[in-house]
Amino acid sequence: MVYRQMMKNSFVLILLIVCFASCRSIKTVVNEEVELPHISESRLFKNVGDSALSFETLYAKKIDLTLRDKEKSNSLKAMLRVKRDSFIWISVTAPLGIEVARVLFTPDSVKFINARAKEYLISDYGIFSEKFDVNLTFDCFQRILTNQFFDFISCTSTVEREKRYKLDKSGEDYVLYSLEERAIGRKLKRLYKKKRRNKEFTLVMQKVHVNPDNFRLNAVSIEDLEENLEVSVSYGHFKDFGGKLFPERLSFKLLSDSDDLEVVLDFTRLEFDVSVSPNFRITSKYKRIY
Repeated sequence: MVYRQMMKNSFVLILLIVCFASCRSIKTVVNEEVELPHISESRLFKNVGDSALSFETLYAKKIDLTLRDKEKSNSLKAMLRVKRDSFIWISVTAPLGIEVARVLFTPDSVKFINARAKEYLISDYGIFSEKFDVNLTFDCFQRILTNQFFDFISCTSTVEREKRYKLDKSGEDYVLYSLEERAIGRKLKRLYKKKRRNKEFTLVMQKVHVNPDNFRLNAVSIEDLEENLEVSVSYGHFKDFGGKLFPERLSFKLLSDSDDLEVVLDFTRLEFDVSVSPNFRITSKYKRIY
């Protein structure tokens, strides 16, 4: 199962490296059920762009991180510091406060420390394509963490995006969707050959759920229709604090016949436009693995 492997690898990467988004505040935004008015794809994209979070820095001092699979659930803590278009800094700790991992994304580099194994890596973003056949960039991670529009397939925002999506309504959301036949990368083609399946393309459905009240993203998902696999990220419990509207919870899910994985991120403290710095020191005791 080729595309399944690519999507699973991508999900695990985000699960291990990306851990964040949002906070608790004072005023709850209530969504009342109403019949959605008609809107064009181009107008919806404009509204989404105009309503995107405006910030220079983001500081989440305390994040409750829960990892679940079919058999167990684990709880961790995390901190997140973001300086727009400059860096994303993440620290993950065990329940007793012992740091287990630290990550630093900059526009042109990825740095990762595994404190338990005393190992580290330093690379550019080509590592994701080389090892996992997925195109991940700094802009992609920044958009996911700050509840901005992103494309799961290309992980970018492009001016031609509205031509790829069709607009529908589902429950209380506007839904942008695309059904595409996607080419398979070299690594996945080799996997198909091992399975004796000469496959060059796979059929993928992508959906973006948009909140009609604030035009912020409620969820983004991608589904391999041939392999019964879905990866999604959802944003819940929007709060208004300090004049900033942001989701209190971010959740990643991987659903398939063999896997049922979820990471839930609950933010109990979040500040915008405060001073942040990327503390990332690698000691001589650590071994470089990449």
